[in-house]
Amino acid sequence: MKQLAIIIFLITSLYSHEANCTDMFAMIFDKNMTDENTAKCIEYYIDELGCDTNIVPSFANDGSNLLDAAYENNKTKTFDLLLNKGITPDKWLTAIIATEFLVFFRENSDGIKDKKASPELLEFIKTPKYNEFKEEKFKLIKKLLDHGQDPKDYILLQKVLTLVNDEKDLENLLKDGAKKELAQ
Repeated sequence: MKQLAIIIFLITSLYSHEANCTDMFAMIFDKNMTDENTAKCIEYYIDELGCDTNIVPSFANDGSNLLDAAYENNKTKTFDLLLNKGITPDKWLTAIIATEFLVFFRENSDGIKDKKASPELLEFIKTPKYNEFKEEKFKLIKKLLDHGQDPKDYILLQKVLTLVNDEKDLENLLKDGAKKELAQ
């Protein structure tokens, strides 16, 4: 009987630990919690409670992780903390970035239709507004590559940028990321 009680306790403890760790998602999605407080709480969960940064809860049908959630909720300090704590950037985040390019194109021009860029879009990508947007996203991509992102995960973004004849900078960035990966 005593052994059964110990087994039940251990199973309950393990379940309780995982349930506590999934609370990190709730903190990230909490709109009333500042980014700074979210980062502090997440750091506590990782350092003191031993939660895994790469946790993917059962409710995340798409496989998204804490990094994706922090990015989508614009919690940049939390995002940087997670990268520094060893989270593995995944394909889901690269799909989000590619989608942001498509949305940006649509909001600022006729966008892409039938797998072709409109003449208006081809002119728009020459503007400072597009260059600033692209530079911001490429800094993010560089950061992700520096933290172990697989350059092959950017195939969707490569296809999007190829449609507007602006894929060379991304190709160079990804080649540099692959070189770094091979050097390790």
